[in-house]
Amino acid sequence: MNTKKAYVIGTSVKKSLSPLIFNHWFKKYKIDAKYGYKTIKEKNFNKEIDGVLKEKHLCGINVTTPFKEKIIKKIHKLDRHSKIIGAVNCVTIKNNRHYGINTDWTGFAEAHLNATLEQKAPTKTGGGVVLIGYGGAAKAILYSLSLMGNIYKKN
Repeated sequence: MNTKKAYVIGTSVKKSLSPLIFNHWFKKYKIDAKYGYKTIKEKNFNKEIDGVLKEKHLCGINVTTPFKEKIIKKIHKLDRHSKIIGAVNCVTIKNNRHYGINTDWTGFAEAHLNATLEQKAPTKTGGGVVLIGYGGAAKAILYSLSLMGNIYKKN
């Protein structure tokens, strides 16, 4: 059997629920795959990620803090959004080539679109957004906000 493998990678992933969630769905839908985690130390990133990316039957990785920007150097092809954002959180592997995308920005947009009107309404002081940080996820949220445009136009 050639069980496919996938991981979440980062410096602090031992408590991630991703393996539990993905393995549940693999089992439910009889997908021959195993999802785990790989803790990678920042100082050893290049060596450790090269080892992970060379693993036999690896089909993908989810990337979390602090490697969403650093992983780009290991990607053969980025989607247009990841190029603009400058961060990747999902890597698929096909024929020993690495393809990077960013789903953080769409996750933020979907959460925003599904919010109630009360949650979206600007305050009398003008509303707005305060974005703290400028890591990979923050860059994706900023990108998402820029695509939303002038949502809160004043009448």
